[in-house]
Amino acid sequence: MFRWRTWRDAGWQDFDRLRREMDSLLNTFSTGMRQWPSPLWRGTRLFPLLNVKEKADAFVVSAEIPGMKKEDLEIKIENDTLTLKGERKPDQLGENVSHHRRERATGSFQRSLTLPGKVDAEKVNATYKNGVLTVTLAKEKAAQPRQISIETAE
Repeated sequence: MFRWRTWRDAGWQDFDRLRREMDSLLNTFSTGMRQWPSPLWRGTRLFPLLNVKEKADAFVVSAEIPGMKKEDLEIKIENDTLTLKGERKPDQLGENVSHHRRERATGSFQRSLTLPGKVDAEKVNATYKNGVLTVTLAKEKAAQPRQISIETAE
């Protein structure tokens, strides 16, 4: 008689762990939970991080982009979509120098954001200070609130 010992075999333990993680993922979808299980979202990072404010006459987008040169950034506005592109280049190490730890990401990035209203593409201003890119996008005249005066009829 041959006896299966799957609970002790390392290959079967990996398979069982995979089965449990798949069950957890499927349960997440079937129960209508809004959060992803931690293994799926833990490694995902949006870059750059953005804040969007609305003023009466403009939208203001702030992006954290530390350690960049303004020459390595590109800003594009098309219809109601703002796109930020850039490339963070790796540090130039000298000869006989090596990293002990390297956590800062390098490489190209692109982030697009649909704005909550129409903007005037001719009236966009961008500043970069202390690692924060601030883009001010003037609203179209038609999209700006307007006070209507009331006249008396006699």
